[in-house]
Amino acid sequence: MLSFVVYLLFFALLGAMLLGRKNQAFISVFVSLLVFPTCIYFIQKPQLSPQQLFLYLFFVVTFLWNKDALFEGIFKHPLRFPILLCMLSPMLTVLLNGDGGKGIYNAFRLFMENYAYLIVAFIGGLAYKKGKFEELWFYPIIIFFVLGFIEFLIKTNWVFPFICKAFSYYDGFYDLNSAVSASRTYRSRIFITTTHPTVLGSILCCSLMMLTCRLKDLPWSKARKTVAWGALFLLICMSGSRTALVCALLGLGIYGFMKIGIRLRLFVIFLIVFGSLMYVPKVVDKFNVEGEGSSLSMREQQLLFSYMHFMKSPIYGNGVRYTSKYVMERDTYNDRIVDSEIGGLESIIFFQMIDYGIIGMACYALLFIMAFYYFFRRWKSPYAKAGLLVTVCFFIFACLSGEIGGNNTFAYMLMGYCMGVLHADEKESDETTDKESDDENADGEKLLAKDET
Repeated sequence: MLSFVVYLLFFALLGAMLLGRKNQAFISVFVSLLVFPTCIYFIQKPQLSPQQLFLYLFFVVTFLWNKDALFEGIFKHPLRFPILLCMLSPMLTVLLNGDGGKGIYNAFRLFMENYAYLIVAFIGGLAYKKGKFEELWFYPIIIFFVLGFIEFLIKTNWVFPFICKAFSYYDGFYDLNSAVSASRTYRSRIFITTTHPTVLGSILCCSLMMLTCRLKDLPWSKARKTVAWGALFLLICMSGSRTALVCALLGLGIYGFMKIGIRLRLFVIFLIVFGSLMYVPKVVDKFNVEGEGSSLSMREQQLLFSYMHFMKSPIYGNGVRYTSKYVMERDTYNDRIVDSEIGGLESIIFFQMIDYGIIGMACYALLFIMAFYYFFRRWKSPYAKAGLLVTVCFFIFACLSGEIGGNNTFAYMLMGYCMGVLHADEKESDETTDKESDDENADGEKLLAKDET
């Protein structure tokens, strides 16, 4: 029965993509990122998860029925140059490592299942005036809050197992045959439909940035706005992700800082410096407690561990998925080997440097630098504010805790959507200016003809 509910939702999203408005097909892709964990598959070889199916199907549908939007999304994308580099970087890595055709295939899928989401959401943003999808967020936020609050109270996740059991293959960390929980004696944590509380925290942090910047313009009552914003913030706290909470507070601080006067900004800077001197040592001590999450000593071990693998091929890296295949190995029972000294490699820097070397890390950094520059130049727009805060918060999050469980694809969806909206507005503004200019020229020609007469 529960599996039927999961498949009913899956086919509803599939139907919406195939039979609904073609310029809103990206919404099905967006919802699939929230509903289906990244650890479930229809088939194993080649791997095909619900998220991947919706992604590839989106490009097929858009190519068949909305070619103009697809070409604009690819060739007019503000990040088309760094996106191209992020595609070429893994290709270069597999070629230089002699991985052959299989390596090229893996590199292509790596690109599509990560950076292609920037294109998907950009195409969605181009048609935002026909339906602003962030206006539909209220009820999903409430549903997530109810599910998260129940999980927080009973310290057991009952949603995640029944979604995973509905599909043929499962490749996650949790044993679905027993009670599934991420809570520990020292910390209660929730992860709802994601693969880990840190993934949930990252997604919620990005969502909070988007909602904060768009809250004023949403056609909701004041009560709804308060409830939705408060629910997202409380969910971040219940996720138990310290990185997500820090990034959320940082994003909110930047948002508030840019809205106040210069004198007040100087006073705020003074308070931040003073507070840092007073409380940073206490925060460092808290993060350095062994056995309570990722301590600073563990991060040091991860850095040294990563450096040894990085030095094997520092320029172009060791190859696509090298880290997941050879660093995070599996034993003879196909279970993940957990090293208590390093935990997971909790920074995107470690993965990028090991797998793709200095070249790959430079391409990745350039993507975020150009995204930041694009949004910063257009700061007056609420979509530019949202895009910039998502870019900053997620990049810091990725550096501190890594890209895991598809948290990067969710951030890319929000960044790409904001870029699509801004591009559509600028395009419309240019067309209006050109039309006004043509009208003025026409009026001028009429006056000149009248004078001559």
